[in-house]
Amino acid sequence: MLKRIGIITPLVAATALVGGVAGAQATWTAEPFPQRPGLSSAISTASSGGGETWAFGSYGQAGGTSSTSQAYRRGADGSWAEVPVPPIGHLVSSAVAGPNDAWAVGWGYKNTAGALLRWDGAAWTEVPVDVPGATRVRPDDVVAVGDEVWLIGKGYDDGQEPRQHSFAKRWDGAAWQDLPLPEPANEATLGAIGGGPDDLWIAGTRGDAAMALHWDGTAWAEGPVPPVEMPENALLEVNDVTARAADDVWISAAARIYDQPEQTEPVLLHWNGAAWSEAPAPDAGAPGEFVHAEGALWNLAETGPLRYDGTTWQAVDGPDEGPVHAGTEVDGRLLGIGSTDPSYEAAPFASIHTG
Repeated sequence: MLKRIGIITPLVAATALVGGVAGAQATWTAEPFPQRPGLSSAISTASSGGGETWAFGSYGQAGGTSSTSQAYRRGADGSWAEVPVPPIGHLVSSAVAGPNDAWAVGWGYKNTAGALLRWDGAAWTEVPVDVPGATRVRPDDVVAVGDEVWLIGKGYDDGQEPRQHSFAKRWDGAAWQDLPLPEPANEATLGAIGGGPDDLWIAGTRGDAAMALHWDGTAWAEGPVPPVEMPENALLEVNDVTARAADDVWISAAARIYDQPEQTEPVLLHWNGAAWSEAPAPDAGAPGEFVHAEGALWNLAETGPLRYDGTTWQAVDGPDEGPVHAGTEVDGRLLGIGSTDPSYEAAPFASIHTG
C-alpha cells in the first residue's frame, strides 16, 4: 500500500542504530498460493485477527489499465482459498477484527475514488462511506485496533468551487461515526492510520512537509513533525504508521525523485512520547508496511525485510522468491507476501518466516 507523506534533528531519546544483516541463517517456509496463468495477479495487503488471515489485491491483463478485485482466506493448514468479492478495483488496505468482521479498501481507475467492503462471516458486501457534500469519496486506510475499526480518507466536491474534506471514522457496529479532524487536515494527504486504543496516529503530508495527527480517546490533535531534508525535485511518500508503545511510534516514508521514481531515500520517523525526529534507516529502498511479529517490529522495505528489536533496525534475509511487500502476523510468525514478477505478469507467493 503506497502512501504519500519531507535532515530532521537527531533522535533525542531512543536512538535507533542501523545494524547489519540479522539472522543470515533465517529460513522461510513457502505456502502454495493460487495463481492466474496468463494474467497479472498482485497482492497488496494482508491482515489477521481473531484466528483469521486474509490477503487482498487485484488481477487483470498484463499491461492493462483495469483490474478486478480479489480476496483470499488462509486455512489453518496454511492453504489459501479464493473468496468471491465485489469488484471495486484494486484492494489496497485491509483490517481483520475477527472471523465475522473483516474490511478491505479498494481504489478504482487512476485511484481517484474508492469503496469499502466488509466480511460478515458469510459474504463480502460493499459498505457506503458517507461524506456530506462530496461527489466522490476515496477511503485510504482501514485498521483494527482492539475491538475497534477505524477508517481514514477524503471526500471531494468537484463542483464549480472544488473542495476536499479529510475524514476519520470509527465503526460502532452498525455505522461509521465521524471523529472530526483539525481543519488543516483537509489540505493534507492522509497516508496511514495505526496505534493502540485511545492512542492512534494518522500520518501523511501537507504540502512538502510530513504531518502527524494523534487521537487520545477524546479528540484529534496535530503533533508537529520537523522538516525532512530531501533531494531537489523529491516527493515525500508515507507508507505506514504503527506504535510499539505510547512513547515508541514509527512512520515509514521515502523521498522519491519526481522524474526518477526508482531513486529513493529511506525515511523513518520516530515519536519518543514528546517529539518526532528522524531515525537512521538501513539502505533497503523505501520502507514499507509495519508488522508486529516474533516479539519484534518488522518493516517490509522495498528490497527486503527489516527487523527492530527495540534498539536497532537490521536487514533480514527474505524468501528466495523475492521481496515481500505485504504481511501480517500468523501464529506469532511473520507472514510475507510478494510477487515473483512484479513488473509485468505478477505471480504472488506467500511465505512464513521460521527462524
